[in-house]
Amino acid sequence: HSVTNYELHKGIFSAHNSHNYFEMAHSIRRLYDKNYGICKDARLYNFVDNHDVDRIYNKLENKKNLFPVYAFLFTTIGIPSIYYGSEWGIEGHKENGSDDGLRPEIDLKDLKKPNAELETFIKKLAHIHTSCPELEKGEQVELLLTSRQYAYARVYEDKACITILNNDEQEAGLHIKLPFAGKSCKDLLTGEAVEMQGDNLDISIEPNGAKVFRLERA
Repeated sequence: HSVTNYELHKGIFSAHNSHNYFEMAHSIRRLYDKNYGICKDARLYNFVDNHDVDRIYNKLENKKNLFPVYAFLFTTIGIPSIYYGSEWGIEGHKENGSDDGLRPEIDLKDLKKPNAELETFIKKLAHIHTSCPELEKGEQVELLLTSRQYAYARVYEDKACITILNNDEQEAGLHIKLPFAGKSCKDLLTGEAVEMQGDNLDISIEPNGAKVFRLERA
């Protein structure tokens, strides 16, 4: 039982189009700050598109930002949802006041998936979301925020899921202060171990990219 999170929906595509992660971070604080958040005790139903709004593929000016967009959707506070077909990056927008373009009939036997790489990425994110209790129960802690890079942790008990987003067309080198010193850190998208020094992490993130790590407390 939940309600759709239209406030965050607007912030997601707008922040990527304008290179302004402050907009997305502001929505998270306004909704979920543990002291004054207007929805601090709720888990809202998050989406990047649905049957009433244009597909995220059409809304994003740089289609490569589909990757950080979906990484955020699956790792921020709330319940992530995928509108059918958008896992393949299909198009769809309103025309002449009609929603028909948003709700196509899809024949899976004849479907030519336009973006198999995105589908694989979303499958990984879905597995991460169901495997990490901190993504359901954890507090969201902001670690780094610039116009084009955003890092945060979902912290629960002795683990934290760390998400790093980059909406820039250039690779970014980042120094991140982790929420606690860890005994291990693993890249959940590649399965590789990540080196850190105490509670410090130095990392490079690809253009229009996303990384998701799991940190275990030392």
